[in-house]
Amino acid sequence: MSFTDPFYLLAIAFVAGINFLFVRSIWRLVYFPKGEARAMDRFYRQHSLYYNKLDDRLKKRFLQRAYSFTKSLKIIGRMGVEVTQPIKLMVVAAMVQITFGYKRYFLKNFRTVFVYPDSFRNPHTGNMHDGEVHPRGLISFSLKKLLKGFEDPYDAINLGLHEMAHALMHSILTSSGPQGSLNATLDDILTIARLEMEKINAGEPHVFRSYAGANASEFFAVAVEHFFENPKGLKSELPTLYSKLCDLLKQDPALNLFLVQ
Repeated sequence: MSFTDPFYLLAIAFVAGINFLFVRSIWRLVYFPKGEARAMDRFYRQHSLYYNKLDDRLKKRFLQRAYSFTKSLKIIGRMGVEVTQPIKLMVVAAMVQITFGYKRYFLKNFRTVFVYPDSFRNPHTGNMHDGEVHPRGLISFSLKKLLKGFEDPYDAINLGLHEMAHALMHSILTSSGPQGSLNATLDDILTIARLEMEKINAGEPHVFRSYAGANASEFFAVAVEHFFENPKGLKSELPTLYSKLCDLLKQDPALNLFLVQ
């Protein structure tokens, strides 16, 4: 085929166009306007204790990841909720925080978030929920409870972290990539969960609230809440569990070590 053949030229133009679109899509995720970075920095300094504990280098990493999530996540308001920039930033804060120790963002299968004004009814079960995670990649939040979770960073009740923990657990259990190596650590945590759930359900005094005894998934989600909002207490009461969570999440908030690897 000649270099001047119209079909050859058309093929070259087509490939160039595809490459241009691909590069443009990547650029949109990588490029981070300075004005937006400053605005996000001001927001997180006011609303995220976790962010404030990071050094300047890690703050930049946090902001870059948060910005990327705001561009790749589809955040949809339900029942009259208008998804403003502050709401987006609160949603992605939980996702960045729980995956911050990983070199890659992870949770790639969860790309749609529904935000309700308050507790909402599951159409299939009829039960009321503050949050839900669907295996098909959907996460739902009560906006009221999501915001409340970040207002008190020490009470170990944070809906954002709780639901992201469910998403993380699902991602690990279904992963066949590099994150599949986390399965063994998660198995160790679930072994501890079974023993501790027996104590909780027997009414014995426990560092976790009674809801952690519902099932292994809820135990894990509550453990993640304590890991970030009551790290020293969890480390003191359940040191083995705390150590396993450090291994799983690649962070040690009790020592302010946010990247173990």
